[in-house]
Amino acid sequence: MMKRRDFIKVTGTGLATLNLSCQLAGTPGGGRRPNIVFVFADQLRAQEVGCYGGRQAPTPNIDRLAREGVRFTNAISTYPVCSPYRAMLLTGLYPMHNGMYFNDLPMKPGLTGFGDVCRGAGYRTAYIGKWHIDGRGREAYIPPERRLGFEHWMVLECTHEYFKSRYYADDSDQVRVWEGYDAVAQTRAAQEYIRAQAGQGPFALFLSWGPPHSPYIAPPSYMDRFSADRVQLRPNATERAVADDLFAQQRVRLPEKYLHWRRLMRDFLESDAALRKALAGYLAATAALDDCIGDLLRTLEEQGILDETIFVFTSDHGDMVGSHRLFEKEWPHEESILIPFVTRYPARIPAGTVSDALLAPIDVMPTVLALAGVPCPRVDGLDQSDAATGRGGGGRDALLLMHLATVGNAWFANGLDAWRGMRTKTHTYARFEDGTPWVFYDNEADPYQMRNLAADPASEALRRRLDARLDELLKEADDPQNQRIVHELILKAKPDYPLVSDLQAANPGR
Repeated sequence: MMKRRDFIKVTGTGLATLNLSCQLAGTPGGGRRPNIVFVFADQLRAQEVGCYGGRQAPTPNIDRLAREGVRFTNAISTYPVCSPYRAMLLTGLYPMHNGMYFNDLPMKPGLTGFGDVCRGAGYRTAYIGKWHIDGRGREAYIPPERRLGFEHWMVLECTHEYFKSRYYADDSDQVRVWEGYDAVAQTRAAQEYIRAQAGQGPFALFLSWGPPHSPYIAPPSYMDRFSADRVQLRPNATERAVADDLFAQQRVRLPEKYLHWRRLMRDFLESDAALRKALAGYLAATAALDDCIGDLLRTLEEQGILDETIFVFTSDHGDMVGSHRLFEKEWPHEESILIPFVTRYPARIPAGTVSDALLAPIDVMPTVLALAGVPCPRVDGLDQSDAATGRGGGGRDALLLMHLATVGNAWFANGLDAWRGMRTKTHTYARFEDGTPWVFYDNEADPYQMRNLAADPASEALRRRLDARLDELLKEADDPQNQRIVHELILKAKPDYPLVSDLQAANPGR
């Protein structure tokens, strides 16, 4: 039998057959295919969204999507870093299959992307905002052949300068600048695209914002609404055993040239005042994005196509913002991996649906395409449209978590090593690459993950069962569980990746 990875190699560029099957397939109701508007934030954790229990930033428009559609309570970022999430989202493939082993790498060539499939099904396609899967420079022009099927194009690879954000439009390599706060300007561009496309046949629009990712800023009218003195850190900001243990173990030596970054990050993490200031900006950006969601919904309503549109809102991963005194993302903790995922499409999704299905980034492409009635090529992900429509509980008993490479801000700030893990509906477990159990939480009994059960004798039998299941998940993902192999793959894809070379020099054998 042909293995999945071999199938992908054979079919990666085989769009002709796929296109024909897409053109022949109809929607479930036999009518015109729905539009797709897929919107996602960068680094927005579910805990700050109203419909997920957030109380500090008003999110009435995201909450409306949940009230009128489906809210997934276990949408998880498998690899909670920007580029790996985006590559999984747009290909439906695990990192070892798409080549995105960490940030700022080029994907493997010849893969079939979300936009390719939509175009093959007769959609006009558009992408606006942050891309971050080209890997040839964060401000470099990205030519059409590396856009995974997206035609209308207003994109920059990556930036976090939200008030002087640059981008490229369509086939021009001339740099342009978004006016004002880039998320607002990008939303305006998306609204213009919707108005131009309404009534012209189905379109698939992807809108990728940079906020609320650090530097945690928003327009003054939003920043003024959130005072650092009044915002509240999560209760687990006082729990620091994981952070302290990482420094006590010192599994990976940080090269001296990066020590100043560690000092700056540690100063930030040790200051409640600094963390509250960051959280105030984070909440301000979240409120601004919610207003942008409202603008998009109003435009779809004005054009009379809201109910003919699959509207998805999500995020690539979360942000610790000081929980457990850990920095940003890359962690197996809930603040890092639990993301909002709400979808409105009244033709198929009953209002007020809540699904506890485990939803991975690799599942998003087959699920959204199934809702649209578009056949999906063979991918690693599962079609979770039954869960989205309230007719099933999803096809996963556990979901893989990973952090393949010791190169990132969590390494600088907290000394994080590579790890693998898994999330069930009730538990989180992660181990280091050498097999050492690291963290193990009962999320029902301990929702803030204040008690690590990794060394708890009473929990050992369950931990061993999860450990065995994790081995199965890693095998499905073709994960070598060997950081040296991953680092070699990174350097092969991008020989000038300095962090890997520096890490290897400071840690022989890595």
